Amino acid sequence: MNTGTKILFVICAIVITAGVVIYFEASAYQKKAKITQGTVVNSGFSTYEIKYTSDDGVERTYLGRHPIKGSRKRHNGDKVKVFYLIDNPDKCRTSDGKKGGKKTVFWGSVLLLFNIYMVYTNRKRARTSNSFKTTGRKVEAQILKIDIDMETTIMNKHPYYIFCQWADPMTGREYTHTIRYIWEEPRTLLAGRKTIDVYIDRNDPEKYFMDIEFLGPAAK
Repeated sequence: MNTGTKILFVICAIVITAGVVIYFEASAYQKKAKITQGTVVNSGFSTYEIKYTSDDGVERTYLGRHPIKGSRKRHNGDKVKVFYLIDNPDKCRTSDGKKGGKKTVFWGSVLLLFNIYMVYTNRKRARTSNSFKTTGRKVEAQILKIDIDMETTIMNKHPYYIFCQWADPMTGREYTHTIRYIWEEPRTLLAGRKTIDVYIDRNDPEKYFMDIEFLGPAAK
């Protein structure tokens, strides 16, 4: 497991822990709070006020700030749910912290599952590589074409592809493979080489492994 993967696991643990803490803190707060409806007033460029009335009949004011970006600004007349403390009605919140905690845990878990999947995929690839390099027959695939894959677009960018061909030395039968999802200029990565190593199964030439790690982790 490389350092980057370990760091990502640590980040996942921190995010999930933070989400759990947020959730339980919000749950504890809500047990001591009451919910009422407030109205936005005096909405300005950066701040706004929310007027709400507590159970004792006193009208109170909450001062908030508009988000710099992302969520929409509050406007005069908007109705807002207010969570105020029973023993301190002037202290209130305008958001359900439990939802925020759940979202944090959810995205932390998604990131964790993705990292686990990548670890599994890399280990499986390493086992396959070692197996073919140990027991397979090594041949050289000729690079016939390098071009941009115009049919694939990710974040407004097209990857490169490499079209290769090789022959089984035992039967003379030719095989081809297109290496896709190369995100850097292949000619630079190839550094002048005209062939790519291929390890074929001695008993089933249809099964093979191409040594293309140098083309980037996404290449296949």
